[in-house]
Amino acid sequence: MTAISVHAGHNPAGKTACGAVGLLDESKENRLIVEEVINIMRSYGWTVYNDTVDNGSSQNDVLNKIVAKTNAHSVDFSISFHLNSGRNDYPGDGRIGGFEVWVNAMNKGKSELAERIRTNMRGLGYTDRGTKISKNLKVLNKTNAPALLLEICFVDDRDDYNLYQSVGYKTIAKAIAYAIMNKPMQEVDMNKVIGRVADQAAADGNWYYYENGQIVNKTTVAPNEYGWWFVRDGKVDFTYTGIAQNENGWWRIVNGKVDFNCNSVESNEYGWWKLSGGKVDFGFTGIAGNQYGAWFVRNGKVDFDYSGNITARVEKGRVIV
Repeated sequence: MTAISVHAGHNPAGKTACGAVGLLDESKENRLIVEEVINIMRSYGWTVYNDTVDNGSSQNDVLNKIVAKTNAHSVDFSISFHLNSGRNDYPGDGRIGGFEVWVNAMNKGKSELAERIRTNMRGLGYTDRGTKISKNLKVLNKTNAPALLLEICFVDDRDDYNLYQSVGYKTIAKAIAYAIMNKPMQEVDMNKVIGRVADQAAADGNWYYYENGQIVNKTTVAPNEYGWWFVRDGKVDFTYTGIAQNENGWWRIVNGKVDFNCNSVESNEYGWWKLSGGKVDFGFTGIAGNQYGAWFVRNGKVDFDYSGNITARVEKGRVIV
C-alpha cells in the first residue's frame, strides 16, 4: 500500500456547509490534521492526495466534489477526517466522548485499518467508540477505493477539548498516519543501540546477540531485520512474555518479541505498567484500561495503594465504574 486519498470533511470554516462548531471548530481542526498526515506520510515516501474541497455550494455539492476528486486517483484507501458533535457537555463531566470510525462494511481491509487507528487513538487517551457501519454516507459508498470516516473527538465536550489541546493535532495526525502505514508509534534512537540479534538462527537453533561481531552474554532488548527481541543471557528467549528494558526504555514483550501495537496496562515482576506503542509511558498519570478493568496509574505504574476519588471511584488502584 503506497497511495492514499485523504480529505477534511465539509467546506472551510464560516462558509456554507462548514463543519460543526463548539469549543473546537471542525473545519479548522480537521484541515490541520489532514495537512500534517500528508506531511508525515509523504516523508516516508507515500503518495498522498489531498482531496479536500473548499468551494462547495452546498453540503451535497461538497460531497460530490470530494467523491469526484477521490475517484480521479488509483488509491488503496480514502480517509475522511471529521470532528463529532452532540455531547453538548460544555462544563465537562469528567468523561471523554472519544473517537470512532465509520465504514460501510467490514471488508477490503477496512476493519483492520480501523482497528489500528483506534488502537493508536486509545494510546493518546481517547475513549474508543468502536468501528461503526453506515450505508448512508456518500463518501463511504461512492468512492472507488475502500473508505473510512474518522470522528476525532467531540467539538462540544469540555473533556474532549482539554485532551485535544493537551495532545495536539500533530500527535493525533502522527497516530493516524502511523496506523495507516502500519508503523509502530515508538521510534527508537538507533544511536543508543549497542548490539543486534543475528538475522538467522545458529546451528543449535538459538538466535544469538552480537556486539562488535562477538556473541555477548547479556540481557536486553535488541533488533534484527525481523523486529525487536528480548535477549536473555545472550540469546532470544521466545518463551518470555512481560516487560523488559534496554537503552531506549521498557518494552512490552510477547513470546520474545516487542509488541509495538500494545496500548494497554501490562505486568512484569516489578508491577503493572501503562504502555503506549509498546513502551512504558512513565510520563502518564491518569486512568488506563486493560482486559481486567480500568486502573489509576501514577507515573506510568498502577498505584495499588491509592483509594479515593478522581473522576470515578478507585479501590486499591482499580477504577470502579
